[in-house]
Amino acid sequence: MNKYILAIIFILWNSLHIWFLKINDILKIPDSFAYLQMAHYFKNTSIGWFWNWWFGFLYSMPIALVWKIAENDILSAFIVNMALFNLFVLACYLIWKNYLKSEYNALFLILIFLSPILLNYNINILSENIYLPLFLILFIWILRYRDIPDFSWSIFLWLMLALLYFTRAEAFIYLWSIWLIILYLLLSGKITFGKAFFNYLTVIISFFIFISPYLFHLHSITWERWLTNKWSANLRQAELRWVSKMDDDGFEQAVWELTSDNHHLIAWFAWWLKYDKPEESQSFKYYLLNNPQKIIERIKENQIKLYTNNLPNLIIWNAFSLYKIEWNQIFYQNKLFLILLIIPFLLIFYSLIILIKNWDWYFVFSFASLFTVASLFFTLFFVLDRYFLVFLPIFIFLIVYSIEKLWTEISEFLENTKYILFSILFIWIYSLWTFSYYNTFKNEDTKYQVKKIAWEWIKQNDFRTNLKIMERFPVVTYYAWARERWLTPYTQKLSSLAEYARFNEINYLVVDSIDFKKYRPNLIFLLNNSNIKLPWFEKIKEFENAWEKVILYRIK
Repeated sequence: MNKYILAIIFILWNSLHIWFLKINDILKIPDSFAYLQMAHYFKNTSIGWFWNWWFGFLYSMPIALVWKIAENDILSAFIVNMALFNLFVLACYLIWKNYLKSEYNALFLILIFLSPILLNYNINILSENIYLPLFLILFIWILRYRDIPDFSWSIFLWLMLALLYFTRAEAFIYLWSIWLIILYLLLSGKITFGKAFFNYLTVIISFFIFISPYLFHLHSITWERWLTNKWSANLRQAELRWVSKMDDDGFEQAVWELTSDNHHLIAWFAWWLKYDKPEESQSFKYYLLNNPQKIIERIKENQIKLYTNNLPNLIIWNAFSLYKIEWNQIFYQNKLFLILLIIPFLLIFYSLIILIKNWDWYFVFSFASLFTVASLFFTLFFVLDRYFLVFLPIFIFLIVYSIEKLWTEISEFLENTKYILFSILFIWIYSLWTFSYYNTFKNEDTKYQVKKIAWEWIKQNDFRTNLKIMERFPVVTYYAWARERWLTPYTQKLSSLAEYARFNEINYLVVDSIDFKKYRPNLIFLLNNSNIKLPWFEKIKEFENAWEKVILYRIK
């Protein structure tokens, strides 16, 4: 591809992403607060909250470094996001330039920049911004040594896997993918058994030695013996999300059940104290073997959800918001629309067939080993779109690769003008999805504006520093420049809520209509019966607009 064309594509679509930042004037995602919180401590050369007990720390490091010269933390995060996204797109370009002709590679890059799901993560402060380029670099490295992997191949693999793990703990599953790839190289005669064994042993031992200080820290805080301290919560979530179809509510209830007794509740949310393992917490072995039929049924339903909901949402953003059906009705409603959803999968499948016919077995097997391990692991529990986001650029490549091959086969029967029209149509469709995303989320800031007003009231009436504010989403907390997030517990007992708040010396409880109706329905009485006098809590101010109602309580 001509370097000037490549530069123009980068400039135009970076400008587009910068323009989309206007829909994020207010911090709305709770995970974002955690990453900014760690960046604050890292910026001030403190490890106080640098080793976070739930979120990986790697994403916060570049934010902290940029923050030393930038105006504030959100601006620093957006600068980091733009730089990382350009690194991600560059990694995509380096992978596919050997597979796609220049004009199709340009089409691929444009579709990557226009993807609504990628845009969504790029303009939000989330760890996917660094996880994506790291994963693509890992994939590039795997493809680079397709013949005779040497010692440097193994060294770089464990380092990339460790960085991915420090970003999102579930990255450890790709150790199995590396094992499958080395096994393939052994069976295909590329390497000897001794070299295969030595390479994989190097990856495993080096990986665990490098992450061992972090594992020791997690164990000292949570007493978990696994590679992630989310283990107990995820096992319970798997049951709740699957049986009750609760999705996000399943997460909330799982956390509450793991903190169901008061001592456990207080300690778990107090951050610096060890928390007790609840008696009902089950082991992974028990989870798998207690009811194998239930596990098989869960995997089956999660696999169906993965291919009929999560992957279509990634590739053709939010498609199923237009097509709500039950699985047993799938062949009886809107068959034309179903065909449109199936086309991307057919193109992906066709690309894999072409690659196999061209004897590029290593590419197909490397991709399959990464995707299959992720698919099997996550469907053991529950599946979310973000778990498979790393595979989206590969899916888009396979779609464009199919289009290129199909067009080559029929080009002698069609004029070049039709090719141009087809490309314009393809880009136009993706543009519609992108701006549909913008129109969907541009008013989200307006909904949360009331919380910002609530903080302004606190600032004018309470001059104490280091206030402790308890809420479901840390919007007021963020604008208060508080560096500790105090999550409103998932409970229906006012006494438990009060005990937690008083033990941790919370100053304010923020109750709002948007978050509490969805995530804290058992506490909605704090909103609906706000004029009733409550023990331990004093209502001090109420704020409201057309979208949201917010009540501030002072803890007595």
